[in-house]
Amino acid sequence: MMNRGSFLFVESNTTGTGELLIQRASALGFEPYLVTRNPARYGFLNDSVAQVIEAETRSPDELVGVAAKLRRLAGIYSSSEYFVEAASSAAMAIGLPTANTEAIAACRNKWKQAAELQRQSIAIPETRLATSVIDVEKIVQQASLPLVVKPVSGSGSSGVRLCNSAAAAIKAFESARGALLDQIGLRSPDVLIQQYVEGKEYSAEIIAHHGRLHCLGILAKHKGPPPCFVEVGHDFPAPLPERSLQELASFAVSAVSALGLEFGPAHVEFVIAASGPVIIEVNPRLAGGMIPVMLSHALGTSILDMVIKLYAGEGFTPPRAGARAGAIRFALAQKSGKLKRLSFSRNPEPTVPEAGLLKSEGEQVQINGDFRDRVAYALGVANDLNAAAGAAKGMIDSLVIDIEMAAGESDSKQDDGSSEGRWTLHPEAMKLLAPAIEISRDGRLLQAQATIDEAHLVMLADQRLISQTVAADLLKHIWDLQDEGFQSLEGRDAPRGLYLAYETELAARAGPEKAGWLHLARSRNDLNATIALLALREAACSTSQQIGILQDALLQRTEEASKLMAPLYSQYQIALPGSPGHYLLGVFFALARERQRLHCLLEDIRNCPMGAGAGGGTSIPIDPLKTASLLGFELPSFNSLDAVASRDHYLQALSVFAGVSVLLSRVAQDLQVWTTREFALIDIPNNLAGGSSMLPQKKNPFLLEHIKGSASTVIGAYVSAATATCKAPFSNSIEIGNYGCSPLRLAEDALKRAVILTSLTLKFMSFNVNSMRENLEDGSAMTTVAAERMASRGVPFRKAHTLVGEIAMRLSVDSSAADRRSELASNLAGVLPESLEECRDALQFGGGPGKSSTDDQISVATTLLRDMQLKCADLCDRWARAEMLRKERVQELIERHQAA
Repeated sequence: MMNRGSFLFVESNTTGTGELLIQRASALGFEPYLVTRNPARYGFLNDSVAQVIEAETRSPDELVGVAAKLRRLAGIYSSSEYFVEAASSAAMAIGLPTANTEAIAACRNKWKQAAELQRQSIAIPETRLATSVIDVEKIVQQASLPLVVKPVSGSGSSGVRLCNSAAAAIKAFESARGALLDQIGLRSPDVLIQQYVEGKEYSAEIIAHHGRLHCLGILAKHKGPPPCFVEVGHDFPAPLPERSLQELASFAVSAVSALGLEFGPAHVEFVIAASGPVIIEVNPRLAGGMIPVMLSHALGTSILDMVIKLYAGEGFTPPRAGARAGAIRFALAQKSGKLKRLSFSRNPEPTVPEAGLLKSEGEQVQINGDFRDRVAYALGVANDLNAAAGAAKGMIDSLVIDIEMAAGESDSKQDDGSSEGRWTLHPEAMKLLAPAIEISRDGRLLQAQATIDEAHLVMLADQRLISQTVAADLLKHIWDLQDEGFQSLEGRDAPRGLYLAYETELAARAGPEKAGWLHLARSRNDLNATIALLALREAACSTSQQIGILQDALLQRTEEASKLMAPLYSQYQIALPGSPGHYLLGVFFALARERQRLHCLLEDIRNCPMGAGAGGGTSIPIDPLKTASLLGFELPSFNSLDAVASRDHYLQALSVFAGVSVLLSRVAQDLQVWTTREFALIDIPNNLAGGSSMLPQKKNPFLLEHIKGSASTVIGAYVSAATATCKAPFSNSIEIGNYGCSPLRLAEDALKRAVILTSLTLKFMSFNVNSMRENLEDGSAMTTVAAERMASRGVPFRKAHTLVGEIAMRLSVDSSAADRRSELASNLAGVLPESLEECRDALQFGGGPGKSSTDDQISVATTLLRDMQLKCADLCDRWARAEMLRKERVQELIERHQAA
């Protein structure tokens, strides 16, 4: 390969594309050099093709000196956010292609960046600068919570925190100032505090050349749990209408242009709020987190090669719009400690072109709340975004990870502090029944616990059952716990359940005396019953939304499929001419009834168990209606025993889940039969099928088997819950609280898997038009209509049925389809339809597949889907309004206490 000269990299990403850029530069024929002040930062250098130069990389003059010694230097580039300015300054000094250094400097300082974007009327969050704790306190008093605290010059979510209280903001401010010390050895004295913008996050990947800005694509982001902003996934292209994608690309380009960036890559992050898109920040660099690699696979051209050639002065050719979709998923470490095991338990599928480990076994892992928490990644690439995302997620789900905490660390955190602390579970029993807390598994339950605590404390304060000072202080600590994502509970032993471990942590923070008021007028019985209903509500609503996506997929295929001819089967025998659209509409209406049952169930979950105590109520004059309202319920429970003993809503939900699963299993059975050579009515695309390990000609529509298999999981969950409940006493008990409720998550996951796989199959399967029609060409399927026409002319139907049946029996099975149809036409002249279309369209009564009947069905189905979507949205809005009211009341109490 021709030697293109040397290429100098100034520092590098420690993860992501840094190492890959060096490899690609070598593959393109450049001699790569890496200049760094600390080679030990880069574990990949041991096997790297780069020649390492040690120098002070924060000094442009020293970089120029290094560059001057390199033979035939073609370009200078940095993949590190922290060194793009120094690299640009050095490149500009010796006349190599680069961006304007002043523009990069202004962009790297997010305070200056915000000021410039605001000056040019580009939407950004309300932004303030803090250099002291006093600044933070003033800003919090003037702004409305929540707020985002971040270093002025950070990267990779380092030091970025979401704060719901002044205390959390001050803590985040102190953390942000030192967030970059262990990465680049610099403190960040200036810190930004921004108004949190509610909405879905996206990014735009842009490359500028000679003042022209080209948007490579818009990606949707997935974030880890608050209060951190760790990116755990990206989807390309973002699942938005094409027109929206174009408008967002123009919006992102305008922000890059406003900052004067006219050369090189830019990574633009923004949120689509209710008022429109809002820029979060513009980064004058290539995106991190393996985004360029995923885009390269999806677009069919190397983004890394493109950037290297650009900085080597070889120009830039925008990639063609790719027809493929891509997705990235990351796995995060959930606790600190020694990494004992880290590996994927399966090999990547063809739809996973790359998957890798970002940490090594034996390495010490420290939770930082930023990109350094990632331990593995997987890229999915397919023709469809859902398939790409599913492939990446499936690979990440196969990750086996075991982190050993330091000896005694878990025990040192545990200080029960409650009257139940004397109950110490035997270690063997604890391993079986009370495993250490894992936020990835228990986070939803802890969030539900905190939600109920907010409502309960507001009610107690309003009723003057506890002082507002005590309530405010406890609420502040509860908000801090939520801000931290409950990380202080990670790895904590919970021998008496999550609640007591959670209460112990509050006692450690607020003091035992204050924390002792939290459990006034309630029990773990009504608490657990309420948590169960909140979890059920969330699962049922989420499942309804997934069913809505499936219904939409059914309707989208119906219009096209209704114009095609296909047999209608009875007991696997051809019965009448119909259409695949008629079949899809039948599935739609069956699915709609199940979804309506789900909505009826959600409407019926109106009574909140809080206040029922252990089953006998309380002597404390509480206001259970207020607690219920703050949690999105309409009423308190009327009977305290019913409140803690009943789990009928769970059984009803699992019954509906089972009904949907049975329906989808039946559909999958039909589709699987229709893919066989004997039927050959439909075809499944290769990216939704698999091959045989032995038979080279075989194509397995195995996703359909997963759909059918999922039904057994859901039905089993219903049977398990019903069995656990049926032998339990009518009061609170472990059988109903644990074993009666725990199958819900399993059933929900299995059902969602079946719904998504069914949606994908229906959306992308193709109809074998000729094969569907061939099975009808002999005319035998039209004989029913012939008999009915004879009846309409005065021949008793049973007689007509017999006559037509005798004619059909006389047909020779050895003759061709055309001959059999000709013989039928001659014997049934005047009553046998002249065409299959005429026969099908005659079946217009009783909901048949005729055109007029089908048009009516589509109209009804469209209206039904709209109404159900609105109903689902209305339910979600109702709970969201309750949450907003609760948060306002909590904030009011905290602020009143702080003001006093």
